[in-house]
Amino acid sequence: MSDASGPVAPSIRPYHFYDQHRPTRAWMPTLHTINERFADRSRTALLQHLQQPVKVAPEFTIEVIKHSELIDRLAMPSLLTLARLKPLYGTVLIAVDADLVGLMVESRFGGNGRLPLAAIPNREFAPLEYRAIRLVVERLLDQLAAAWEPVAAFVPEIVRHEVKPAFAAIASPSDLVFVSSFAVTVANGGGKLRIAIPYLLLEPLHERLATSRGIKRDPRDPRWSEEIRSGIGGATTEVNVEFATIEITVGDFLNLRPGSVFEIARPDSVTVQSHGLPLFRGRWGRHGRKIAVRVEERLTTDDRVPIASEPPSKGANSDDAG
Repeated sequence: MSDASGPVAPSIRPYHFYDQHRPTRAWMPTLHTINERFADRSRTALLQHLQQPVKVAPEFTIEVIKHSELIDRLAMPSLLTLARLKPLYGTVLIAVDADLVGLMVESRFGGNGRLPLAAIPNREFAPLEYRAIRLVVERLLDQLAAAWEPVAAFVPEIVRHEVKPAFAAIASPSDLVFVSSFAVTVANGGGKLRIAIPYLLLEPLHERLATSRGIKRDPRDPRWSEEIRSGIGGATTEVNVEFATIEITVGDFLNLRPGSVFEIARPDSVTVQSHGLPLFRGRWGRHGRKIAVRVEERLTTDDRVPIASEPPSKGANSDDAG
């Protein structure tokens, strides 16, 4: 007879009805890393879309609150987008406050954030604002899905947009939701972006979230890349052009006086250099009242010969005109 008190098969796992539907702190390191990935990616996407300086900074604390408390916190007006992350069952909420909506719309059409659109209380968003911000939210959803890729593959889909928090329910009032907040700065102003995800929506990913602490941020940080590119582009360097070189005796050099004239042959081309390194080759002439060089060729590494090694061009001896 088999012993009923024998060891439990490895495939059987205890199920605790009380603890099964409660958040666990083991998720937090993974969720924080996902937020950092989302901030990096969304900053680059917004920079390309708005053509304005953008900063996206995630808040350190990820809140776990009741859905009813979330609804009470949402300000009027706010652009509230309900979306699905297929194949997960449920809806997530992306809340963009009115300050940020106004900044994004104005920046999209060439402004710099000086118009206080959010100062009008309880106003309705114009159709133009809806269309403009919908494109922004679509890009943010794509970046959110990309940030979650190390854990799970999602296909985002917008369900609808709302303005009143009462119509933006994504869970029951007593259900818990994860709320991630981001401080977004665009041009001369800023606002807040919130992403709320019901706990029950993420519960099927419990094992992955608890064991994916080692997911790394993108090896290429777009924020540093933009800063380095901007810094290099704004750096200054001195360039010079040597039009001709002649050879004279020391005696002739000592006899030079104001008004002395050197006869030189007009060179076919000149070399533009920086700190002794040849960079370009071109022809010299006049641009208005100034002597100028028209660049005709960029010198490659193989073409670059140190200027000091070039033989001097032969010209006539100096002729004292004084």
